[in-house]
Amino acid sequence: MKKFIVAPLCMAILSGFLVFGLQGKSLQADDGQVIMENRCTTCHGAGRIERAGHDMDGWKDTVSRMEGKGNFGEPLSDAERQSLLKHLESL
Repeated sequence: MKKFIVAPLCMAILSGFLVFGLQGKSLQADDGQVIMENRCTTCHGAGRIERAGHDMDGWKDTVSRMEGKGNFGEPLSDAERQSLLKHLESL
């Protein structure tokens, strides 16, 4: 009987760690790659982002457009936006 209680309880706890651990990962304003991984890859694979090949103006337009979408999350701070743009331009 304990097996039937312990296994689902462990799965629920592990699932909670995964969900809340990934969502709660703090974004460092100076880490554009982490910001990209947490914000941009919720909808796009990293490969698609890396292949886009935009210049800085293209990335500014793209980030502004994507911030308006529902899956992007809270608007970026100015420091986060600059860090993200710098990272994206380096790809």
